[in-house]
Parts: sequence; structure tokens; C-alpha cells
Amino acid sequence: MIPHRHSTFLAALALTTTLTAAETPSPALIVLNKTDATLAIVDPTSGKVAARIPTGAGPHEVAVSTDGKFAYVGNYGDQTPGSTLSVIDLSAQKEIHRVDLGPLRRPHGIAFADGKVYFTAEVNKLIARYDPASNQVD
Repeated sequence: MIPHRHSTFLAALALTTTLTAAETPSPALIVLNKTDATLAIVDPTSGKVAARIPTGAGPHEVAVSTDGKFAYVGNYGDQTPGSTLSVIDLSAQKEIHRVDLGPLRRPHGIAFADGKVYFTAEVNKLIARYDPASNQVD
């Protein structure tokens, strides 16, 4: 018989092993869950979720870098208009940066081109650009 403290350790070890994220599949399907404010990385062949990564409130649209390493999520917001982009490292399966868009509200219509992230600021009726290399919005 295993003493109680050892069985607790084994249960914790099993739980830790179960919660470890799977390797990011290639290709991968990137899915946003607005209500849960998460980005899911899904294996399109098996349909299994490799990881769920928290984003800002009301993630609305996503664009992936040309090299497939990063996802950029427009955090549209809920009752309060959102004003951030989540930068997700798809290999590490985590948000590595949240970009403050200042007065720009409700990022929408996001696209990645020529190393930059383009999006509309719906409330402001503007098109804006985020440069990941310089971490600047214009």
C-alpha cells in the first residue's frame, strides 16, 4: 500500500503530465474563442487541440506571420472597446507581448504582409499598422 503523501504526489505528477501542451502541429489550424478569450492551436488532421492560449478580451480576428512562427490577434473587446493586439509565439504556445494601440479602438480586419501587421480600428474608422521589429504602431 502506498502511503497517502506518496499517492498525492503521484496524482499531482499525473496531472502535470496530462496538462503539458502537445507539440505545435504543422500545419496547424488557429482558432479564436471569443467567449473564453483564447487562441486554440488545433491539429487539422486529428482535430485535437494542442494548446489553448489566453488573449485579450473578445479576440476577433487573427493573422499569422509568413514564417508561421507568430500569430497576431485583434482584441476587439466586449462591452468596453478593445485596444490591444496579442502577439502569440506558436512554438512556445504563449502570448509573448500585448501591444497597446493607444487611442485606436476595436482592432478588426487583421492581415500580415511584408513583415507588418495591418488592421482596421473600427471605432476610429482608420487603417493602422504594427511593426513587430520596432514594436511601433502607425
